Amino acid sequence: MYRLLAKLKCEVEEVSGDKVILEASSDRPDLFSVEGIARALRPWLELKPKDITVKDSSVNGYAEEIPQRPYVALAVVRDLVLTDEAIKQMMQLQEKIADTYGRRRRKISIGVYDLDKIKPPIYYKLADPDEVRYRPLNEPKEMTLREVLEKTDKGQAYGYIIKDMEKYPILADSRGEVLSLVPILNSDDYKVTAETKNVLIDSTGTSLNDVVNAVTIMAYNIAERSRTGIIEVVAVNYVSGLIVKAPRISAEPIEVRVREVNRLLGTSLSAHEIAGLLRRFYYVIEDLKEDSLIVKAPVYRIDVKTWVDVAEDVAMAYGYERLGEEATSLPPTQTIGRIHPIEYVSRKVRDILIGLGFQEVANYMMSSRATQLHLLEVGDREMFVVENPRSERFEGLRLWLAPQLVEVVAENAEKATKSKLMIFEVGDVVIPDDTFETSARVERRVGFAITHEKATLTDGLAYVKAMFSELGVKPSFEKSHVSGFLPERTAAIKACGGDVGFVGEVNPQILLRLGLKNPLVIAEVSLSKIISSCW
Repeated sequence: MYRLLAKLKCEVEEVSGDKVILEASSDRPDLFSVEGIARALRPWLELKPKDITVKDSSVNGYAEEIPQRPYVALAVVRDLVLTDEAIKQMMQLQEKIADTYGRRRRKISIGVYDLDKIKPPIYYKLADPDEVRYRPLNEPKEMTLREVLEKTDKGQAYGYIIKDMEKYPILADSRGEVLSLVPILNSDDYKVTAETKNVLIDSTGTSLNDVVNAVTIMAYNIAERSRTGIIEVVAVNYVSGLIVKAPRISAEPIEVRVREVNRLLGTSLSAHEIAGLLRRFYYVIEDLKEDSLIVKAPVYRIDVKTWVDVAEDVAMAYGYERLGEEATSLPPTQTIGRIHPIEYVSRKVRDILIGLGFQEVANYMMSSRATQLHLLEVGDREMFVVENPRSERFEGLRLWLAPQLVEVVAENAEKATKSKLMIFEVGDVVIPDDTFETSARVERRVGFAITHEKATLTDGLAYVKAMFSELGVKPSFEKSHVSGFLPERTAAIKACGGDVGFVGEVNPQILLRLGLKNPLVIAEVSLSKIISSCW
């Protein structure tokens, strides 16, 4: 059965008896608990899906104006049959969604409570951090809201999100009893236990769409543990007049053209065959024609936004192993393959830098505007961005390597402070350039970073010279200006009559902002330019 998990974009890491360890795709948070996986597997095992009934709730919510974290959504799931393992799965789902989709609670956080201990309606409001008290989860006594930030593990880990607010956001019931200090820690008095039958789910955050999505995933996954499968839609009334209802009960319809799906996948599927494959993923087929379909994805599938996402599910249901089978009938090649020059030089550079004592790191080619443009104070500059990014961290194609090297050093700040840290990366960047037919220039680059107590530009120059010497290229250096680097401590790298890179010391003000105490020297060189100009 575990082999079917590949159909869900899950990677099986270990199978031991009846225990399976797997990694679910980050764009499928509905698979972050066993309930979601079991639901997804049922169609593949010819099992009947869980009957879910969605109806309006008698529970209501009210939200004050909280500019720093303005949105809240609520839902109710009834008639649960819980065990200790079921509660662990519930908490795992809650934490993993908040950590990934919720950006470690900065964007959204989630809470689950024993509804039968609460007196509705529910209020999302601000409270005095030194006057309001409650008993935090797994703590023996009451604390003020400020004490929760200072004395609990969760408060110390996430308190920075709200500590600068004059008043702190809380969830409370009609008696004024605190259910949660948002987004830090829930109350121990309303925690879910094996005796809990009905639960209240909340999500708060900075995006209305995201808090509703989070509540929707939680409600539908938890409902898999319900005896009757009842989910209740809760309306939250905002002071602005806005009314938010959650969870979602229906997805937006998507038009899927048969010809486009087949062109994308290299298949010759009919509309009826596509519909059959999509039903394995719980799609509702609203309209079926010979050349097109109108479909709705399950409401908890927040990854499905366009017909391309639908086509991906068609491909998985059809089987990636079946796609392109016709290639096996092609005649054998008549030429001998050889390594591409850019790959040859990249491997050589890796060997050189490892020999010089550097450690290789691997960053994603996708990055964010915050990293690429703002971290080193580049300002507004054109870069290629994705229309519907799955993550804020990966919203576009990177322009240069240096910002991500800075981030790696910052993430290893403790090691970078105590000892010498030398890292490098070899990878591609994509630069908007209208002189190319695609309006994009792809360059292979190498970047390295050096940080220690006495790191200076001289260190960077020495290692650049050593690397170029091994490549058989003679560099020269000229004073230069690069955003985020000290003007008097930055040099352009010249070779074979052209500018091929730079080396310099990162501005100390940027390092201070990132909590880095030691100087940081970074060099970045275009291997593509060296190949085209020097060889």
